[in-house]
Order: sequence, then structure tokens, then C-alpha cells
Amino acid sequence: MANYEIDPSILFSYLPKGVELDYFNGKTYVSLVGFLFKDSSIFNFPIPSMGTFEEVNLRFYVVRKVGNELRRGVVFINETVPNKIVAWVANKLYKEHYIAIPTKHKWNFVNDKKEIEYQWKVQSKWNSIKVVASVVKQKW
Repeated sequence: MANYEIDPSILFSYLPKGVELDYFNGKTYVSLVGFLFKDSSIFNFPIPSMGTFEEVNLRFYVVRKVGNELRRGVVFINETVPNKIVAWVANKLYKEHYIAIPTKHKWNFVNDKKEIEYQWKVQSKWNSIKVVASVVKQKW
């Protein structure tokens, strides 16, 4: 949802072996992304009462050279979900690095206006990211 230019030296300690930072127009970016998992399942089995939840993550972008091919990827600095069990499962089954803290979201769609907000609580303080967009209808 939001991209921020960052000094590349800040990211060097997070770089996995075999990849390099991906630059866009000579600049390095991190992204703060909020999204909603809906009706999630594990191996096609629904997760009762935990199938719908927010995730907020902080990520940056990398490249890896494989022969003559340049492959792009993402490195997650932080992945946040509200449920400890979801975090545990993601960490154990998928070798992720999730943390579980309180989260919430608000989606308001009224006419042609969309407001989407994600919040996460760290040390009793709510943090948030919000986007407001208007839909413009094209006449063809």
C-alpha cells in the first residue's frame, strides 16, 4: 500500500545469501503492505474461526542472477498477524518469521470512494496505514 525510499545500507543485514538489492530508477524501496486473508485453509482444510485475518508486512525487493536470467523476489523484514496459532503454523510449516500482535482493519466502500485501513498494536500503541481512493469511470 505504501512504498518508501530507503538508504540501501539499512537493508544489507537482511539480505539472504545469493541475492542482491533490486533498484528502481537507481533507488531502493521498502513497502508497507496490509491485506486480508479470507476463508484461509491449510492443505485445503478450512481453519475454523481463524480463516479470515489481517496481515501487515514490511518488505523489500531483491534480484538473483540465474545464468542469463534475472529473477526478482521479495524479502520480508516483518510479517504480522493477529493470531498466535496462525503465526506458529506459518513459521513451522512454511519457515516464515511471523509475529502475532493485535490487528484490525476497516474497509469502507461508499459510491465511488474506497477507504481501506489496517492497524496493528505494538506496546499498547495502535499504528496504522490507510488509503483513500476514488473510482473514476471512463467513457469509451
